[in-house]
Amino acid sequence: MRTKLLLAAAATFFTLTASATPQGIVSERVDVVGAQPKQAQMAAFMFDRVQGEYQLDDGRVLTVSGKRDGQARKLYADLGDGATEIVHVGKNRFVAMNKDLRLSFDRPNERRVVDTVRVSNLAGRQVALAQR
Repeated sequence: MRTKLLLAAAATFFTLTASATPQGIVSERVDVVGAQPKQAQMAAFMFDRVQGEYQLDDGRVLTVSGKRDGQARKLYADLGDGATEIVHVGKNRFVAMNKDLRLSFDRPNERRVVDTVRVSNLAGRQVALAQR
């Protein structure tokens, strides 16, 4: 009887120790997803007016180009390191989708042609400026 009790206790002990997770190992996974900028409706004339090349004061050239896919219009900004999609987030302001980049196109007195382009990071620090 004692032998059976001892064998049962030993079997229970080995079963419990085999199923226990080691203390120092954490097997949880955390996925971090960045916030996407809230896109605002962009008028057709804005799509056409911001496209072009802008000579920035730091020597780089900003190229803004657009693509149409049916009714959808997408703008892309290229500072020489590859084109990145930019989305309209408000009055004459755009944010790059995968970069720390914000563009502001200023048209004084509601002129048709963009006069000033401000390139800044998402924290608001101005990186470059272009004036026509």
